[in-house]
Amino acid sequence: MVDDNSSDRSLEIAKNFECKILKVENGQGANYARNIGGINANGNILIFVDSDIVVQKDTIHKIVETLQDGDIDAVVGIYTAKHRNENIVSQYKNLWIRYSYLKSPPVIDWVFGSVSGIKKEAFMKVGGFDVNLLSRKGNDDIELGKRFAQENFKIVLNSDIEVEHLKQYNLPSFIKNEFERSSGFAELAVRLGETAHSVKHGFVNVYPAFIISTLIIILILTFAILTISGKLSYLYLIGGILIYLILNIKFLNYLEQVRGLFAMLAMIPILVIDHIVCFVGSVVGTIKGIFKK
Repeated sequence: MVDDNSSDRSLEIAKNFECKILKVENGQGANYARNIGGINANGNILIFVDSDIVVQKDTIHKIVETLQDGDIDAVVGIYTAKHRNENIVSQYKNLWIRYSYLKSPPVIDWVFGSVSGIKKEAFMKVGGFDVNLLSRKGNDDIELGKRFAQENFKIVLNSDIEVEHLKQYNLPSFIKNEFERSSGFAELAVRLGETAHSVKHGFVNVYPAFIISTLIIILILTFAILTISGKLSYLYLIGGILIYLILNIKFLNYLEQVRGLFAMLAMIPILVIDHIVCFVGSVVGTIKGIFKK
């Protein structure tokens, strides 16, 4: 276990178990701590989980079992549908991430910092995590996965590997998180030259319908303003709303199946806010990426 200057009882608890403990002074960041752990690990399989993750009894077994396939270099798991934080924002975010992973192909080009297993040899060859990237922006593990793909290492998504994410959101923290992550994703897409490709094919687990929805929701807001001011026919507004619903109907159906009709309806405003914030974040991230090139 690598203790990155923690302020809770993590270190105290870890000392009660037979594990190697490494302490990082001055809090140098999650990616630095991950790399230190990888370098000092004795085994040939590295398992990464975040501090707000609860693993299942069989999580480690399933990761190791998957990596016994000689062709697989890394495996990624998903969040459980169950989430102990019952507020609607936390439920929405947890289910969106789960849904986006369930939609993803079995072979992927990104790593999931919350729950991943990586063969040490592959991890060391690509140089580990980029310590200059901030984990809160969500692009650090993605960038690592992209380097894996460049080296022709194989990453698979195993939906049988499930962990519970304890992250609790309120609306302000959700908006902050979505802005930072969308900005980080967009900046990385520019850096990798994948911006145009992302609109058609998605970017990592962000599927095309979500990306297009961030554009459509801005059009809807524009149409609404013009319609209210009498400068545009209401038919444009209705058309925009219909397109928006069509783009998101599968996700809404998923929410209804998992949480029920009333919860799904309550999550629609959160979805709209998500798309608006991600549009703004993507614009900011794209501009940053262009100027950093």
